[in-house]
Amino acid sequence: MRRQIIHLALGSAAALLTSSARAENRSAMKPGQLRPNEFEVAVLQRISDDLPCIRPYILKLHVLSREFTGVGSYTNFAALPETFFGSSKSPISLTSGISMPGVANGMGAMLFFEASRSLVLETFTFADDFWDGDYTGFSLQTT
Repeated sequence: MRRQIIHLALGSAAALLTSSARAENRSAMKPGQLRPNEFEVAVLQRISDDLPCIRPYILKLHVLSREFTGVGSYTNFAALPETFFGSSKSPISLTSGISMPGVANGMGAMLFFEASRSLVLETFTFADDFWDGDYTGFSLQTT
């Protein structure tokens, strides 16, 4: 009996280690990233097709926080120069969809302009599909 318990415990530890190793290899948005990651940059660049004034700022944006909801995320960026906000203060929607492995119905995104001159990028799944923040293999659909 004792041998079975030890075997089960060792088997569980091996499964946990394998699971942890896989988690380290994924392209999830990790805490402490102060710049937009490749997923956020791609979404922002596509949004900039409709709002060209954000192009010069995309790679310079400073990430204040990221929040994952299970059906999307919110990325809060630091304040932009006052001159940026002369052009638009309305939310801008991504005009193309996002294909994400494991998200059956796809995703969308919106960029919000806050009163404090900061930006908030919201990503969301359609049909309340679950998304764990792993963006490996994403693609933006053509418009």
